Amino acid sequence: MTTFFSDEWKEPKARVVVTPKDLIELSEPSSRVSLKQVYNCSTTKNLGFLIETYQPNSSTEEKIAHEGEEIGTVIEGKVLIRIEETTYLLNEDDSYVIDTIKPHTFINPTDGVTRIISAHTPTTY
Repeated sequence: MTTFFSDEWKEPKARVVVTPKDLIELSEPSSRVSLKQVYNCSTTKNLGFLIETYQPNSSTEEKIAHEGEEIGTVIEGKVLIRIEETTYLLNEDDSYVIDTIKPHTFINPTDGVTRIISAHTPTTY
């Protein structure tokens, strides 16, 4: 009875601070690309935010497409972004804005790690 009336049954409260242990890994365990979602238990979920890590010579699955818009910045390394048939090379500190309905792929063509931070709307993950 004590558990039934305790706070354990309530919806999680939205957090202000999200620590590394609270990040949600969206990639498969065997993937060479890590997509960590910053999630604070908010029920509105209007905006998604990812911390992305691409191991050397890795890429996302071929031609991802989903509703919305994505904005990101390369904070370390380089990335190729292929949108439909056009490819863009982004260097460290370059940013991108894409309509995610268009099929796209992210590729790390280097022997070093690439890191990107990105936001997308609506939250589709």
